[in-house]
Amino acid sequence: MEKHFSLDDILAMERFYRRDFMNTISGFRSCQLLGTVSHKGVPNLGLFNSVTHIGATPPLLGFVMRPLTVPRQTYHNIKAKGYFTLNQVTESIYQQAHQASAKYGPEESEFEAVGLHEQYTDTHPAPYVKESPIKLGLQLEEEHPIQANGTLFIVGKVIEVLIEDSLIAEDGHIKLEYGEVVSVAGLDSYFAPKLLSRLRYARPGDEVERLK
Repeated sequence: MEKHFSLDDILAMERFYRRDFMNTISGFRSCQLLGTVSHKGVPNLGLFNSVTHIGATPPLLGFVMRPLTVPRQTYHNIKAKGYFTLNQVTESIYQQAHQASAKYGPEESEFEAVGLHEQYTDTHPAPYVKESPIKLGLQLEEEHPIQANGTLFIVGKVIEVLIEDSLIAEDGHIKLEYGEVVSVAGLDSYFAPKLLSRLRYARPGDEVERLK
């Protein structure tokens, strides 16, 4: 039996029930660890499930930052340094990634606290997660306030990619399932997605065709 919820019904829900209801009803999302470093040189790691593709030329990604009503180490580090990394969470590290969402102090490194390791390159100052098979180095491009709820949409330009060669198909497609990349629903439910099939580019009048 299908249930109907009005806006008033949603707003009348108990706070944490509404949080979980709305966080999971939008479906599966990507799950990535975002690496930064503070102005004091302390590495920081945060778990984000709002990362979205914006464009490929130039390569841009964005994510939602919660309201700045309390200190946000990730935001302040990005503003101070101008760089951050995105690291795909996999089946082997998802529990450590989840723990990284805890509220550690500004002088404590989440890398050390959860047992993950920093990785740096000569061309990007923010720390990567060594254990992740897909790592992106980004430079801050823009930020846009979302007036409806006080959040911020942060846009970064990809200036560096570190990826296991075996995960790249001949046509440039990234084989996420081979990297055991996980997805998340809500704040605490992790999933191991599987590929159903790749489908040929859709055109009016054509039949759907699977790609090999």
